[in-house]
Amino acid sequence: MQWNVSEIENWEELRSFVDTALLPIYLYRDGLGVNEHVLRMNYLLNVAAGIEQKLKGRVLLFPVSYHFAEEQHAQQTPNGFAYKVLLHFRNDRVRAVEEEHGHVLNLSVGDEDLESSLRFEVTVDILYKEIIRHWQARSAQ
Repeated sequence: MQWNVSEIENWEELRSFVDTALLPIYLYRDGLGVNEHVLRMNYLLNVAAGIEQKLKGRVLLFPVSYHFAEEQHAQQTPNGFAYKVLLHFRNDRVRAVEEEHGHVLNLSVGDEDLESSLRFEVTVDILYKEIIRHWQARSAQ
């Protein structure tokens, strides 16, 4: 489920099935041009949407959280979700408020070959499987 008007209309009906919040986080850094930022953010959003599609019915994809790297702070996560997943680029140091309790999964995306469709598909495949492993590990506890 994505955070948009057409899908959120069914939120109350589907709420009991959606147990995972997927939060893409983009850190703006000096030194990159606008075109590079647009490419990176678009890639991150597409990876998040690809993961949500593979896990549809159990994941709510939140809008991108945009921060300036110099002002980095602990990411707040929404209440009411058994699982919380932060998605960000590999070199971005992102942490969640609840991270020390093991309730948050941090997934990182490489920023090489962002225009490669093969790399995109492989990245989505690896990351959605990592979320499934996280679900399985947490439910086995």
